[in-house]
Amino acid sequence: MESSNAKWLLFFTVLFMVDISLSADESSYRAAVFEIVQFQFDDSSYSGEDVINKNLEKYGKAAEVAANNEVDIIVFPEEGLYSPNINNETWFISYGEDIPDPRTESVNPCNQEEYENRPVLKNLSCLAQKHGFYVVADEVDVKKCEVKDSCDENNVDYCVTNADDCPKGGNFNFNTAIIFDRKGNLVARYYKRYLYFEEGISFPKKFRNVYFDTDFGKFTVDICFDSLFYDSVEGIENHNVTSLAFPTFWYDHTPLVFFATPFQQSWSITNKVNVIAADVHDPRTGSLGSGIYSSDRGALVYTHNPDGRSKLLISNVPKTPSHYSQDIDYDPDTKFYYLDDDEVTELEGEEPRNFEKECGFNVLGDSTSSLTDYRCSQTEVHQYKFLKITKRFGRHKICSKGFCCTLTYTTEKINENYYFGISGKPLNFYDTYLLGTQACFIARCDPFKGQACGNSILKSQTVFKTVILKGSFKTKYIYPYAINSDIRLIDKKEWSFDGKSKIIYVNSKNDSLLFLGLYGRVYEEDKSLNK
Repeated sequence: MESSNAKWLLFFTVLFMVDISLSADESSYRAAVFEIVQFQFDDSSYSGEDVINKNLEKYGKAAEVAANNEVDIIVFPEEGLYSPNINNETWFISYGEDIPDPRTESVNPCNQEEYENRPVLKNLSCLAQKHGFYVVADEVDVKKCEVKDSCDENNVDYCVTNADDCPKGGNFNFNTAIIFDRKGNLVARYYKRYLYFEEGISFPKKFRNVYFDTDFGKFTVDICFDSLFYDSVEGIENHNVTSLAFPTFWYDHTPLVFFATPFQQSWSITNKVNVIAADVHDPRTGSLGSGIYSSDRGALVYTHNPDGRSKLLISNVPKTPSHYSQDIDYDPDTKFYYLDDDEVTELEGEEPRNFEKECGFNVLGDSTSSLTDYRCSQTEVHQYKFLKITKRFGRHKICSKGFCCTLTYTTEKINENYYFGISGKPLNFYDTYLLGTQACFIARCDPFKGQACGNSILKSQTVFKTVILKGSFKTKYIYPYAINSDIRLIDKKEWSFDGKSKIIYVNSKNDSLLFLGLYGRVYEEDKSLNK
C-alpha cells in the first residue's frame, strides 16, 4: 500500500511540475532586438539600393538566429537600413516606399504582386511570414501630396486644401515604424512625431498613438525622440498596453539620464510596461545601446559597448509587465549573439566594456573615422545647482525653484570628483524644446571650463556603501537611474525606487558607483520653441 501511495505521489508531483512549467511558458513571450552596424564602405560606387540590400541581408541573418531561438517578435532599429557613409543627409528618401494604411486595407506584401517594386516592405513581410514572428522595423513612407476640397482622418497627414501647402518636390516623407504579424500582414503603421533635426522628413499633422494586438499582449510603438514627450506616455496609460516596441537611433547625452540603456530601463520601470528597444550601433555619434526590459526586473538583457559589432539580444518577457517581482526566481533564458559579417558568436557571461574615461564632444572634439571612437553629446548643465561631495559620509539638501532634494550617503573614502546636482528649471534642448524638469542626482564628473560637472566621466573607482536621494516632486512621472562604472546598469536587487520620491541604493557587491538619480518630467510645462 505504501508503495502504491508513493507511486501516486510521484505521479502527482511530476504532473504538478509539468503544470508549473506550462504555466511559466504561458506567462511569457520571447523577444529579440537587433543592434546593427550599418553597412560600412569606402567605395563610392555603392548605390543607395546596394546599401539597403546589404543591410537587409544583415536583418535576414539576425532573423534566422532569432527564429532558431523561437522568438515571437523582433525589433529592428530606426533607420537601420541606411548608412552614414553616403555624404548626403537626405539620400535615403529617394529609396522610401509608399506604405499603405492597414486601417483601411488588408496588406500582405509578401503575397501580393503589386509590392514587387517595394523591396523593403516585401522583404520584411516575407521575414515575418517565413519565421512566424512579428517584425517591427523602420523606413521612410513617401506620400504624394494630395490636393482636395477637404481632408479626412485617414489622409490628413498628406492632404492639403491649397496646392501652395504642398512640400517642395510634391511629396511628404515620414519616418515610419511598420509592424508585420506572423503571417506577414502589415498590421500597423506609425509616423514619428517629434523629429530630431531630420532634414527632409515631414511632421505628421495629427499625433496618433498606434497599437497592435498579438497573441501575447497589446503593444504600442514609439520612435526614438518621441519617448521624451507626454504623447508617448499617454499612449500607454489607460489602454491596457503591456509592451512598447521601440526602434531608435539614439544619441547618448550627458547627464547620464539621456544615455540609451539607462533611459530605456527607467522608462519601463516608471511607465510599467515592457520595453523592447533596438538601436543603431555607431559609437562615433554616441549611437548605441539596446535592450529588453520589464518594469519590475529592469533590464532582462542589454548591450551598451562601443565595440563596433552588431548584436542580437533575446529574452523571455512577462506578458504582464509586473508579473515577475525580484522575489520570484525567474530565468528569462537570455541570449546574446555577435553577428559579424562571416560568423555568429554567442557571448558567454557579462558583456565587456570598451569605454574610455571621457566621451564628450565638448571635451574631446569630433570623433575620428574609426567606428569605435565613441562620443557623447551634452545637454545644458548650467541649469543645475551643484555641491561637491568631499566627506566620507553626509546629508545635504539643495533646492531649485521650489523643488528640494536631500542626499544621504556613506563611503569608505572619496578620492574622485562627485557632485550632488539639482534642477527645478526647464531644460532647453538645442533651442528646440523646453522640457519641464525636476531632477536630482549624484554623479562622477569633473569641472570643465569653469562649469561644475561639465565633464561627465564614464569610469569610477569610488565605492559608496549606501546612497539615498529624496525629492519633493510635483509630478508622478519620475524616472530612476542607477549606473555603475562603464555604463553598467546596477542590479535591481541593489536598489529600490518607491515610485513617488525616493531611491535607495545599498551596495553589497562593492561596485563603483557612477550615477544615481531621479529625473522628474513635468510634461505640462513642455514648450516648443519653434512656434
